[in-house]
Amino acid sequence: MEKRISLNGVWHFREVNAGEWYEGEVPGCVQLDLIRLGKIEDPYYRMNEIKFHKLEEKEWVYKKEFDFNAKNKNEYDAIKLVFEGIDTFADIYLNGIHLGKVQNMFIPYEFDIKDIVKDGNNVLEVHFDSITKTIKAMEQTSPVKLEWSGESGRPYIRKAQYSFGWDWGPRIVQVGLWRGAYLSLVKYAEIKNPYFYTEKIENDRAYVVVSADIERYVHGDFEAEVELIEKDISIIKTRTKVEKNRIDLRIKVDNPKLWYPNGLGDQHLYEIKIKLLKDAEILDEKSFRSGIRTIRLIREKDEEGESFIFEINGVKVFAKGANWIPADNLLPRLSKEGYYEYIRLAKEANMNMLRIWGGGIYEDRAFYEACDEMGIMVWQDFMYACAEYPDQFEWFQKLAEEEAEKVILSLRNHPSIVLWCGNNENNWGFHSWWNNKDPKYLGNYIYKEILPKVCAKLDPSRPYWVSSPYGGEDPNSETEGDRHQWNVWSGWVDYDEYKKDRGRFLSEFGFQAMPDWKTVLSYTAPEDRKILSPVMISHNKMVEGMERLIRFMVGRLGFPKDLKSFVYLSQFNQAEAIKTGVEHWRLRKFKTSGTLYWQFNDCWPVASWSAVDYYKREKALYYYSKRFYAKILPYIKEENEGITIYGISDFVHDKEAEMTIKVFKLNGEKIAEKQLKARLIANDVTKIAYYSFGDLNIGYSVKEMPIAIPGCTLPMEKNRELLNSVVYVEIITDDAVYENYKVFDKFRNLNLIEPKINYQIKNDLIVLTTDVPAFGVFIETENDIDLSDNCLNMMPGKEYEVKFSQKPESVEVFDITQLAAII
Repeated sequence: MEKRISLNGVWHFREVNAGEWYEGEVPGCVQLDLIRLGKIEDPYYRMNEIKFHKLEEKEWVYKKEFDFNAKNKNEYDAIKLVFEGIDTFADIYLNGIHLGKVQNMFIPYEFDIKDIVKDGNNVLEVHFDSITKTIKAMEQTSPVKLEWSGESGRPYIRKAQYSFGWDWGPRIVQVGLWRGAYLSLVKYAEIKNPYFYTEKIENDRAYVVVSADIERYVHGDFEAEVELIEKDISIIKTRTKVEKNRIDLRIKVDNPKLWYPNGLGDQHLYEIKIKLLKDAEILDEKSFRSGIRTIRLIREKDEEGESFIFEINGVKVFAKGANWIPADNLLPRLSKEGYYEYIRLAKEANMNMLRIWGGGIYEDRAFYEACDEMGIMVWQDFMYACAEYPDQFEWFQKLAEEEAEKVILSLRNHPSIVLWCGNNENNWGFHSWWNNKDPKYLGNYIYKEILPKVCAKLDPSRPYWVSSPYGGEDPNSETEGDRHQWNVWSGWVDYDEYKKDRGRFLSEFGFQAMPDWKTVLSYTAPEDRKILSPVMISHNKMVEGMERLIRFMVGRLGFPKDLKSFVYLSQFNQAEAIKTGVEHWRLRKFKTSGTLYWQFNDCWPVASWSAVDYYKREKALYYYSKRFYAKILPYIKEENEGITIYGISDFVHDKEAEMTIKVFKLNGEKIAEKQLKARLIANDVTKIAYYSFGDLNIGYSVKEMPIAIPGCTLPMEKNRELLNSVVYVEIITDDAVYENYKVFDKFRNLNLIEPKINYQIKNDLIVLTTDVPAFGVFIETENDIDLSDNCLNMMPGKEYEVKFSQKPESVEVFDITQLAAII
C-alpha cells in the first residue's frame, strides 16, 4: 500500500554561489519565481523576452526542508523520492548525499531514500545546470553534425523543443521543478502500471484486458480483485491469481457502453478498480477510468493511392480538428481548469480530434482526462520535431527508450488517444530538406526501431505511425498517409490552391491572423501600435509573417484603414482561407479523411495561425470552425456555368432534410429562391441539386477585369452580374439549421455596399439583422464575454441570434466594408 507525502509548495532558491535565498514555488520554474518577486518583467510585454535570454547562462539551486518521523521508518518497506518533472539537467542531493543526475524533462524520476532520510529535519536540494551551456558543450564535442531549425544544440536535449523559439513562440528556456514532487511510502506491495484495453467488440459483447505489475516486498500468494464500475454501479467483479508478479485478466462485458468521439456517440467511461489481496487483507488498491472502444487505421489501396481513415468501433470517422501546442511558455501556470476550458472550446467548435505536436510536451493528465470526457480524439506525437537527432549514440537510444516506456505506461489508459506518432516532419526533412533519403540513424532508428517495438509491447490497443507527415516514397505525398500542406501561406501561395490538393489526411495546414484586439493592446505600448513596428514584428515569430499578412490581405480584401482594421481583416481572411480548405477536403470524404488545421491555441500573445489566442479569446477562425465542422455542411460549388449544392453529413443514419437556396444582389435585392427536400446519405456526401446561373436569375453583362495567367496579367471579360451576386443555402434537419454562402470572386473585386446592421439585446441574446448582404460581421464588446457566434456572414432580412454569457458592455458591430480602405 502506498502513502504519499507532498513536497509541493514553498521551496527556496538562489543562483549558484549567490548568498541570498529567495522564496519559490513547486511546481514552478526560475522564470516564474523571478517574475513573482519583481526581479524581472513580464516576458510577454513588448520585447521583454530578450531579458529572459540573459538568464540562460546561469545555474540555480532549489532547496526544500521537510520533517520526517523516522520512528515509523521501519513500518515501510520502501521510501522513495519522486519528481514528476525536472527541467532539465540537474543533480539531486538529500542531506548532502548525491542521489543522482537527471537529464530528461519529459519523464518522472524516482530515488530510493530509505537509508538516507532521517528523523527530524531533512534538506533536499536540486542543483540545475545551465541548459544552454550544457547543450552547446555537447554539440561542440559531438562527432556528428545535425540539421535543425532554431537552436542548433536542441536535438541533444530531451526538453520541449519549442522553448528555444519557434515561428509562433518566444525563446524562454524554462528551468525548474515544473511538475510536482512527493515522498512515496510503500508497505508490503504496490500495484504498478495498471492497464485496461479492448481487444474486440462483437455481437454486443466487448472483450477487454486488465493487467498490472506488482512490486512486492513480502512473500506469499497474492490474489487480485478486478471490478468494473459504471456510474457508481458495479457491473463486473472477478478475482485472479497473481503470477510472476503480474495480473493478466481477460473479461467479457455484455452490452457494453462504448466510448465514441464527439459527434458520433457518447463518451462512456468505466471506473476500473484493482485490489491486491493476501488472504483477506488488502495490500494495495488502485482505480482509474477508461473506455471501451476499438481503433483501426484503415490503409487500403484505391484509385488515388492508399486510404488513411480512422475507424472507431467499426465506424469510419472524418477527423475534424486542429493541432495543439503547449498553451504557455511558462508551463507551471497551466491549470486543470484551464485545460478543461480549452477542450470545451474544441468540443463546442464541433472538433473531434487534436494533434499534440511533437515539439512541445506530453500534456498534463488533465488534458487527456478532458479529452476522454468530451470525446476529443488525440493524435499523440512523440517529442521530436524539425531536426536530426543523435540516435547513433547508445546513450541517446537509452534516453529515447526510457522516455517512450514511461510515457506510454502513463498515458495508455486514455481512450481519447487514438494514435502514437514518432515525430513531427523529420522524415519529410530527410527526404526534402536535408538530402539524406531514409537514413538508419539521425532519429530514424528511434522512429522505425525503438518506438514501434515499445508501442507494440506496452500498448497493443492503438496504431503507431512513423512520422507526420508520412506515407509513400515522398513522406509528404498526396496519395497516401498524412500530409502537411504548406504551399499556401508559407510558400506565398493563395488559398485557392487548397482546392487542388488531394491529400488523404491533412494533419497540418494553416493561415495566420492577428490575435484579438484586446490582446494586441495587452502586449503593446501606444507607440508600438503600427503594423510594422518592431514590437508588432517581434510578436509574429514567422520570418516575414507580417509581410505575408499584408500580402494576402491586400490580395483578397484590400488595404486596412488602420491597425484595428488590420487585426479584424486578418482574422476574416484566415477564417475564409481555412474554410476553403476544409470544405474542399470534406467534399472528398473519405478520399480525404481528416483536416487538422494549424493551430488551435497559442503559448503567448502573438500573431499566429491559432483559432484561440493566448488569453482564450476566440478569433474569427474559431467561429467559422463551428460551421465548417458541423455535422452537416452545405457546400456550394461553382461548375458548368452554374452551381451544384452538396450536403456533407457526419450522421451515422440517413437524414431527411429541407433545403432553401436564396440569391441576392449585393444591394439586397432578392432575385431567386428555391426550396426542395433531400435525403442526406449517412456518413457521406450527397449531391442534392444543380442550378444554372439562368435558373437563379443571374444574368450576364461584361466587366473587364485583370486576370493573372502564367507569366503575366491580362484584362479579360468577366460576368458583372455574377460578381454582384451571393448565393445562400440553408439545410434544415431535426430543427437544426446549417447555413453556407458563395460569392464568385475575391472580396476586393465585389461591389460591396456598406450594410445597415441593426442589433437588439433580448434576454441573453444579441439579435442582428442587415439590409444588404454583410460579410465578416464582428461583434465587439468592451468586456470579455463568451459569444455563441461571431464573424457572421449575414443574409438580408434574416434574424441572427448570438447568445452571450454575461451582459455585454459598449457593443460595437462592424463588417469588412468598414475596415477596408479599398474593396
